[in-house]
Amino acid sequence: MVIYVDPKLIGRRNFEKLEKLYPYIDIVTDVINKSEIEVLFTMPQIVKEMNISDYPKLNWIQYLMAGYDGVDLDLLRKNNIDFCNAQDIFSKSIAEDVFSKIFYFNRNINYYLQCKKEGKWEPIREEPELSNSTVLILGVGSIGKELALRFKAFESYVIGFRSRNIEAKHFDEIITENEELNIALQKADYVILALSLSEKTKYFFDKEKINMMKPSALLINVARGKVVNQEDLYKALKEKRIRGAGLDVLDPEPLPKDHPMWKLDNVYITPHNASSSPFMRERLYRMIVMNLDLYLEGSPVKYKLN
Repeated sequence: MVIYVDPKLIGRRNFEKLEKLYPYIDIVTDVINKSEIEVLFTMPQIVKEMNISDYPKLNWIQYLMAGYDGVDLDLLRKNNIDFCNAQDIFSKSIAEDVFSKIFYFNRNINYYLQCKKEGKWEPIREEPELSNSTVLILGVGSIGKELALRFKAFESYVIGFRSRNIEAKHFDEIITENEELNIALQKADYVILALSLSEKTKYFFDKEKINMMKPSALLINVARGKVVNQEDLYKALKEKRIRGAGLDVLDPEPLPKDHPMWKLDNVYITPHNASSSPFMRERLYRMIVMNLDLYLEGSPVKYKLN
């Protein structure tokens, strides 16, 4: 059996652990001999560029990331190739990143850092509280669920928007219809985008949706840059129609140095780094071992999407 594992994300040490744990498997780090590969533990580039006919033995693709935009799930299903993404690996660190962006605005961190540079003691007396706020999370996947858990610690009312009306723990309300979303946007103090990118969600959050938000509301995007119509968002922020935006993802990436979004004082930008964590590689390693063991024993693998 030949299995490809991309060593960059899991790290060399974990790759060596895999080799020792499965000495009877030929674990490779390249796809030169495509005709022999049965399993791919991989990042997007190989999957998006692959010609399936070159992989006659391929049974299963395990993504080493959560987002799978650009993957033709229907094509893989028609060729009896299972596809899984990496769920529950990045959600904890991304959830914490969302709160860092909220507190950046609520506690006026940029202002106080400037005061520190200038030696000024000028407090702002009425800073927004997160407690007892209304939170709207678009996307009730692993990230959305981790967010809801944490928002409940702040006694927030948490609304989740998803495609199917399935209850989820820590959410006070689940909505599925566009009309319901429009109402929720008018009530929310914090709007969090954690949607996967698809043809349905591409540029989904546009001028119409932004204009429904309260002037005091924050928009946080940890989904994909193309979920938002960035030109619409830029205009709304420039005109102060919403309080601010915390953006870990943009369109394009990297955002060009001369892009006007950099110059707005009500935007906090991070370079698609919300998942950063010292535990990421170990979690990926444990997921690979868990799912590979299931596969080897003939049991269904977890996190299958197609």
